[in-house]
Amino acid sequence: MPIKMSKRFSLILVALLLGGLLKAQSFQNYFADTIQRLNIEAQASYFYGSNGVSNKFINHFITGDRIEKEDKDEAYKNLKSNNIFGADLNFSLNTEIPFDTLFGKSNMSLVVGVEMVEHADIKFTDDLFKLAFDGNKQFAGTYAQLGGTNINYFNYQQFNVGYIKYKKQHGKVAREGVKLSIIKAQEHIAITVPRGKLYTEQYGRDIDLDANYIYNSSDTLNKGLGAFNGYGVSTDLFSEFYLKNKDKITVQVNDLGFIQWNKKSIQMEADTVFSYDGVDIDNVFDLNDSLVADISQDSLLNLVTTDKSKGGYSIALPTLINVFYTKQLNAKIKIDIGAQYKILANYIPLVYTNIYYYFNPTFVAQTHISYGGYGLFNTGIVVAKSFKNKYQCYLGSNNVLAYFVPQSTYSSSTFVGLKMYF
Repeated sequence: MPIKMSKRFSLILVALLLGGLLKAQSFQNYFADTIQRLNIEAQASYFYGSNGVSNKFINHFITGDRIEKEDKDEAYKNLKSNNIFGADLNFSLNTEIPFDTLFGKSNMSLVVGVEMVEHADIKFTDDLFKLAFDGNKQFAGTYAQLGGTNINYFNYQQFNVGYIKYKKQHGKVAREGVKLSIIKAQEHIAITVPRGKLYTEQYGRDIDLDANYIYNSSDTLNKGLGAFNGYGVSTDLFSEFYLKNKDKITVQVNDLGFIQWNKKSIQMEADTVFSYDGVDIDNVFDLNDSLVADISQDSLLNLVTTDKSKGGYSIALPTLINVFYTKQLNAKIKIDIGAQYKILANYIPLVYTNIYYYFNPTFVAQTHISYGGYGLFNTGIVVAKSFKNKYQCYLGSNNVLAYFVPQSTYSSSTFVGLKMYF
């Protein structure tokens, strides 16, 4: 018995030491766990999407490829007065440890793990997009509307601890769980522009900016994976409910919490009208350092900033709420119908359906159809395989068309996971 216990706790230790690797894009439901078993699960996922900018344009921007005029013109045609963009990159490693090992409980498990989370979401006007990629010449004699812009980016790591409880309902085994996370905050940038417009004089002789904005940032001198610029807590919850007809309802809440950024964080505010008519140059052959400093990015930013300070501040995390209904049609086909929403994240409510086909008890393919989120219409494919009741793995995308017709699709994603039982 001591040897068996030693092996189990060695596996737990390995899982904790390997932490920081692989949060799945959605609640995975390929092979149901109905009994307590010691297991380690690694997951990785990325997603990005927009309701107005195609994957082709986004791919060129991310990779640094040249963006042709035709690409920009096509993007401009699809833009609305208000547009959104969102992206997530997640890695997690979690271990489930049966309580019968620790406390003799036969229906509960301890869950411990680590995660790395990176998120960005942006709400922007079509004029801001055009201004960023083609300058202000196109707005000669008119205003470029910037108001309503909102940008939020953060990056953090967290340690998780929680439990999963197994319960019997109408002859089925359902699960529910709670996970509390302690967050090490790495980086944050947030810009809110309630009011903003930029006027360019017809012949380009001067520019007028009427703006009201707030800019927050974590310590700009402390960056990278080792940066500790704040702390926070969050909670994940989920519960499964079986009905009398054996159908199931699942409710999931992720990332309900906040981050407190430290006293070295920066806040800038402005509510001003600023006019810029260039700089006077007496001699083009005598461009000294002071002149260059006068037109630097930082100096221009200071000119339009009415208040600048350092100090801590708090942010609420974007919280995901996901509810879906599962119906087992027969031994081979299962269907999910659900909806999810991400609070405080410039997110459009997303509705979806998943259709699972089990070729046999150990191999399943899933098709995905959805609308909303950060993109528009989405289709996906996932394959999952179980090996000798010891391993489970899955690979898929909820936006598979992004790889074939990037010019006419607006979201891209891939996720992968591996679960090992002992």
